[in-house]
Amino acid sequence: MKFYFNDQAFSFELLRAATYAGYQGAEIGECLVTASKITEGDFESWFSEWKKMADQTVKIAEDCLVKRHKVSAREAFLRAHNYYRTGEFFLDGTDPRRMENFENSVNTFEKSMELIDTHFEIVKIPYENTYLKGYFYGAAVDKKDELKVRPTLIFIGGYDSTLQELYFSGAAPAIKRGYHCLVFEMPGQGEALRKQNLYMRHDAEVPVGAAIDYLETRTDIAMDKIALLGMSLGGYFAPRAAAFDERIKACIAFNVFYDTFDSTLNQNPQLSKLLQLPEEQRENMLAIAEKDNSNLRWMLNNGRWVFGLDHRYELFEEMKKASLKGIAGKIKCPILLTMGETDHFVSQDQLTALIDEIKAPKTIRVFTKDEGAEEHCQEGNHALFHQVMFDWLDELFDNYLD
Repeated sequence: MKFYFNDQAFSFELLRAATYAGYQGAEIGECLVTASKITEGDFESWFSEWKKMADQTVKIAEDCLVKRHKVSAREAFLRAHNYYRTGEFFLDGTDPRRMENFENSVNTFEKSMELIDTHFEIVKIPYENTYLKGYFYGAAVDKKDELKVRPTLIFIGGYDSTLQELYFSGAAPAIKRGYHCLVFEMPGQGEALRKQNLYMRHDAEVPVGAAIDYLETRTDIAMDKIALLGMSLGGYFAPRAAAFDERIKACIAFNVFYDTFDSTLNQNPQLSKLLQLPEEQRENMLAIAEKDNSNLRWMLNNGRWVFGLDHRYELFEEMKKASLKGIAGKIKCPILLTMGETDHFVSQDQLTALIDEIKAPKTIRVFTKDEGAEEHCQEGNHALFHQVMFDWLDELFDNYLD
């Protein structure tokens, strides 16, 4: 699916931004007029134009707030947040503008949540010697009402996710369907990366376990109905955590990863020879290879940042650690495996390998071009993914609203 741009990375990220219109996180016209001003393939142009639209939308929100137009202000703050997040996407992790932009993105999102009608909490999950920031969304009731014991969805992102983004792609549809939802930052994401210098780790069961420990301290959680949803690289993190923590009673891979190193090389075969070169040559050749490939340039730069690496080539050693080989077979809970048929991040063999190794009850759903859901994480048709995922979960947990 190409959306406005021919460049695959630009097309996909524009589609991703626009998809959040389903929960007031974007307007198609604002996305397209922004895209029309961007020089294709130019990361600097991408940032500046999205920032202009975000700043413009913040002014709308603030004016509405002053005039006490609560719903209008909330929706404009949500859109502004998403535009800030989208604009930051291609910036280098060391770019000083990234922190300012991130703060704008978080602040606008949290201002929108102050105006939401349903239950919302900012939480700190104890983790090692610090904490992981999270949001707890109560199932769709008036925020003034006491929360009831409900099934709970834990939702984690991936290689580039932000805590706030997870509202559109999982939390909002969860609370409508009667699920509490806890979203939180894994190491290497959001504030955990930017402010606490917590770098991404492959053993996802550790931070996920901390999140479940936190849920056990609450009185409104049905602990026998805990589901874990992982988006993008979270499609590796979630099954990994489920393999080691039996408190997880259902697992959803929102696009699968079986072995991230193998998948990356399958999708980028030109890298195979480069990675056989001596380290210095390897680094130089990767720098050359990324110049005309927006996806590769972003992947390498983002990887150095989220893993705290000095060199591009070191990323591939981290990828080798992120594998479910010999681990997926330990999963005991029911699992839903999803994938888009033209996913540009994940090779088809990843799904086959997971199907072969997982012995637990498993459901497989491949989304197609005919459904407009063939992209990575079903960008372009989240409504269909949500229908498939939550219907599966409703039937598993016998969770039906009157």
